[in-house]
Amino acid sequence: MLRAVRLLAAIILVAGCSDAIIVEVASDRPVPQAIDSVCVGIADTAANGGQFGHAYRLEGALATLPQTLRVEAGGASDAFAWVRGDRGGVPAAWSAARVDFATDITLALDRCVLGPGATPRVVGAPAGPADARLVASEGPGGMVVLAIGAGAAAVIDARSGALTTITSPPPPPGTIAALVAGDLDGDCDDDVIVATTGAAPQIWIRDRGTFVAAGTIGTSVVTAIALADVDRDGDIDAVLGAAGTLELWRNDGGGTFTRDAAALSGGGKVSSISALALGDVDGDGNPDLIVGQAGAPLAAWLGEPGGTGSFLYAPGVLPAVALDVERLTFADADLDFDPDLAVAVRDAPMRLYIDRDGRLEDQSFVRLPPPAPTVHAIAIGGWDDGCEPDAVVAADAGAPTLRGQPGGTFAGDAPAPAATDVVMVDIDDDGDLDALLATSQGVTWLAR
Repeated sequence: MLRAVRLLAAIILVAGCSDAIIVEVASDRPVPQAIDSVCVGIADTAANGGQFGHAYRLEGALATLPQTLRVEAGGASDAFAWVRGDRGGVPAAWSAARVDFATDITLALDRCVLGPGATPRVVGAPAGPADARLVASEGPGGMVVLAIGAGAAAVIDARSGALTTITSPPPPPGTIAALVAGDLDGDCDDDVIVATTGAAPQIWIRDRGTFVAAGTIGTSVVTAIALADVDRDGDIDAVLGAAGTLELWRNDGGGTFTRDAAALSGGGKVSSISALALGDVDGDGNPDLIVGQAGAPLAAWLGEPGGTGSFLYAPGVLPAVALDVERLTFADADLDFDPDLAVAVRDAPMRLYIDRDGRLEDQSFVRLPPPAPTVHAIAIGGWDDGCEPDAVVAADAGAPTLRGQPGGTFAGDAPAPAATDVVMVDIDDDGDLDALLATSQGVTWLAR
């Protein structure tokens, strides 16, 4: 069984030890402005092998990158290592690599994510349920995508240039309302919360390449969920929303959640919650909450500056424009390390709000190609051979992929299949991002 030894401030030179390597975590992103903590995981590829995962705040003796982890193979012949970099309690960057215990490796959380320059193309045949909701999960064995459709669920992976499916738990009754991923039990891999119209949110804990159902959060049906370490204690907490109700549920570190009624309330400020997103908008190191509604303006609650995890209503963060919001996605669209907000609006063009010193400014008309697409979901990441972030959208009639341009604008690129959802992930663990789209034929793999 492999063993991992603590993170250190300098590279350890290992002499006379043939079954130990150094895993270096590096980044050109500034600490703590762009990354303030990392979660490092490594797992034996054998089904019964060992797994290590630990979160580290980048402060004190660990206030810079690179940092290193010494890993002893024990009985493992190979393993998979990954790292997640967080900013303000929310994931900001990922990296992963295979480990053969013969060569040291570096996991780089770089600002500029480059991919191939080729035109996007469909790879293999669709797999999994049709018109599904998608969420990505990093962990032992690499990246997988959970797809939940009408009464069916599957874990999607890639093998030999084709998508494959792995058995997952059956979805709760009802129609899927929200599907989010985060490290709920503190082992650095991504667990999942599934919310439907017929059941309380259900926790699915990642177990190697699949998931195991592990109870619920509360007893009420919700329409939206967002995850972040709101009190910066190293545990991923959950914000739940439905109608005009907002709730904060704090994590005990092992995946058990308790509601903190005093920390967050809708307070009559919202009435038709349809989507939630958490990100550090004002740059104080604490996650802030954006609430999307069905036909009412976006609303914002800022994380309490003292880092308690409580939230304060902040009416000046967003324009007071009514939108019928389908999905909210935080991503750094202009490479300044602040979270920008992409909004999928039902039956209307998408919106892009750029973070400007703690205010989200609508720059849709100057940054998106005209006419801006009408979409169900948006994924943003470094997909082509340029440094600027790119985007893939899920739209009824199909819409072009969007290639990032210097200055933080987007230009239309190659067409994408019609879809209900989209995620950008390295599904085949080759170091390049892929796009997975939920189509009427199943989950479709789009790669450059």
